[in-house]
Amino acid sequence: MAADTSTQETPVPDPLAGVTIHDEPETRVHRVADLIAAIGTTVGIVLVLLLGAYSLETTQGFTEDVRGISRLLQRLLVAPVNIFSGVVTLIVPAAVIIDLAVRREPRRILEVLGAAVLAFIATVVAVITTQEFGADELVASLSVRSDGEFVIQLPAYLAAVSAMLTAAGLRTTRRVLSVSWTLLWIAAAVGIISGIVTLPAAITVVLIGRVTGLVLRWALGSTADRAYGESLVDGIRRAGFEPRTLLRADARGAYEPTDVDAVSAAVGRTRSGRVYSLTTVEGHHLIVNALDGDQHTAGFLAKLWATVRFRGIDTRAEVSLRHTAESTALASHAARTAGVRTARVLGMSQARDTMITVYQRPVASHALCDMEAEDVTDEILDAIWGEVTRAHDAGIAHRALSAQTILVGDDEATGEPMVWLTTWEMGEVAAGRLSRRLDDVQVLAATATLVGAGRAVAAAFRALDEDVLEQVAPLLQSIVLPRETRQAVRSHDKLLQQLRTLIVQRIPHASTDQQNIARFGWRTVLTFGAAVIAGGIVLAGFNAQEVVSALRESNPWWIGGAFLWSLLTFVGAAMAMLAFSPIRLPWFRVVLVQVAAAYVALAVPAGVGPAALNLRTLTKRRVAGPIAVATVALVQVSAIVVTVVGLLVLTLITGSEGTLAALPSTAVLIGVFSVAVVVALALLVPAVRRWAAAKLMPPLRQTWPRLVQVLGQPGRLLLGLGGNFVQTAAYVGAFYCTLQAFGQELAVIDVAVLFFLSNAAGAIVPTPGGLGAVEAALIAGLFSAGISLPVATPVVVIYRLITYWARVPMGYAALKFLQRKGEL
Repeated sequence: MAADTSTQETPVPDPLAGVTIHDEPETRVHRVADLIAAIGTTVGIVLVLLLGAYSLETTQGFTEDVRGISRLLQRLLVAPVNIFSGVVTLIVPAAVIIDLAVRREPRRILEVLGAAVLAFIATVVAVITTQEFGADELVASLSVRSDGEFVIQLPAYLAAVSAMLTAAGLRTTRRVLSVSWTLLWIAAAVGIISGIVTLPAAITVVLIGRVTGLVLRWALGSTADRAYGESLVDGIRRAGFEPRTLLRADARGAYEPTDVDAVSAAVGRTRSGRVYSLTTVEGHHLIVNALDGDQHTAGFLAKLWATVRFRGIDTRAEVSLRHTAESTALASHAARTAGVRTARVLGMSQARDTMITVYQRPVASHALCDMEAEDVTDEILDAIWGEVTRAHDAGIAHRALSAQTILVGDDEATGEPMVWLTTWEMGEVAAGRLSRRLDDVQVLAATATLVGAGRAVAAAFRALDEDVLEQVAPLLQSIVLPRETRQAVRSHDKLLQQLRTLIVQRIPHASTDQQNIARFGWRTVLTFGAAVIAGGIVLAGFNAQEVVSALRESNPWWIGGAFLWSLLTFVGAAMAMLAFSPIRLPWFRVVLVQVAAAYVALAVPAGVGPAALNLRTLTKRRVAGPIAVATVALVQVSAIVVTVVGLLVLTLITGSEGTLAALPSTAVLIGVFSVAVVVALALLVPAVRRWAAAKLMPPLRQTWPRLVQVLGQPGRLLLGLGGNFVQTAAYVGAFYCTLQAFGQELAVIDVAVLFFLSNAAGAIVPTPGGLGAVEAALIAGLFSAGISLPVATPVVVIYRLITYWARVPMGYAALKFLQRKGEL
């Protein structure tokens, strides 16, 4: 009798059968994207509450419209509200938990439940704090009528479900989450229409849950969104390859790859994402790059920062993970098509939140950084430059060339060196001239760290034309080098300076002045932030109505006079520059340089802009660097001398005691004496003396020889000091005219003292143009002189508008003109 097989189960094939995987254990990753999203969602909550409070009439009007048809809505929406409430509170959480259970993620189930509890608690706390401390408008925007009175209604169950869905993972990775989010928003909309909750309240509770889930997910970390094991193998198969062995090739944390060939290990050190050495069932050896979504966010921010920071580079940071992978593959494919030795892209796929790219394994033996200096022959250097030049001829730039991204081997047929370029994450197709020159800088610096500056420059001259190397010299800056090259350069004393010197020796007319390719740095960001904070503090105390009233009563003729005085400051600065310059300079061009400094003051602290542009003017006219620096320093020192002497001269000429003549008071004298004693005692310490000498002696050594030369020419000295005096007097005159415009009488000596104090504050505080510090010092000084704040405020605002902000457009026009003429 035949056996009954109706109840026998068909065995399910193991997806990993026959596949050997050597990988590090799944680690919990604290996703930068989660933290950024949490911060952005928190900002969204604040904006929703502000809009709800300040558009209260609109919110109440919407509520009244709903209330007008409330009976009809109650009849029509009783069933939908009950259905969606049940779906959101019961079915959606159950579906999420069942889905996680099927996927065998017990820890994620606990995280989801914990997020729901935290969101519920956060919503209750939000209700209590709003009732106790919230403004009336805010309370009204979140309240609905219940039993004849308005009650804050923030449905905690909506926040709990929102937190659960957030903690469960990315919406795009699972169908259950995508549908659940849609149902949640529909339930919120039904609640708004039925009058159970207001529009701002519904949006707020969903965002509260979202923030809670994101913060929990970031704090605990996540692993389920990355493709590991079965999902990784499935992605490789969908890319068109059947794996037999998958070996992790990049070292991450405590994991150390074993039995990895040198090429795969070299690629693993430089690639973004996880790198695997793949052996297919056919015996092919390939490279697999797995780029995870959490890693993409950090890479996106780095690329965005580089794009915004550097001038002349048109690369845009890709927003999505897929676009990043596709952009890298495009650059690699374009380079391969142009004849550059680089890995061919063989296939791509996506598994969970991971983009998988399969590459041909480079036919090379090791990375350039792993070679000894004596093994790097001139033939290898020429082969490196040959591959880079081939890419540049096709309009392709690598943008991340280093001794780690350059692989070296031998051609088995000819025995000649064979070079491969890898890691095209930053690559550009149809790249501009600047991007290609940056590649040249990176290759020159990377090879110099291995074989020395002399051989590196000689190889560059064999590969590149002189006009190209003339463009490379000003770009030899550590800021444009990859991190590993920067670290290697630091171990060699003044290596970049040596490279520039060797280039100039072969091209005497080449400029070694560093080209300013960075729009700003972290210091500029911090100083600008400090300026915003300082300006906010100053503006926070303004009484807008009193300020406007004072402005209306001001005399426009005096304001016009203040503007003319401000223009005279350019003439004074130009006089000082002409007097101390070691060469003859065109008068009009020097004045324009001082005007251009008004625009540069937007990004640098007070006094730095004019010095930088004056130095640039001299070096562009072939003045030696030390002499140019000494000249600019002498201009700055003479300005300080004139500031001190000018105060004494004004006192003698005016004979005025003024309202500030009581200074210095006894307290001030005690303070000055105490500071002098502290400084004297500090100088008794050898370490402090050495520090002071290191700061003071170099500028003094630079300035002294030039000062001796100027002292031998009394006419030049008088012209320079006179120019600085004109500049200082012009600023004082502008401030005096501004005071007169508002009907305020103040002795000239008092005006001068206030200007000097504010100028010192602007020099001490490293904000662009002394923003915040100058305004605060002037307002405080005017207030101490007996002028009320409602009047002192517009006086200072108008003065700074005339002497700082109104000059910015003129400075921009002058800067562009000088750049077109080749002066800067």
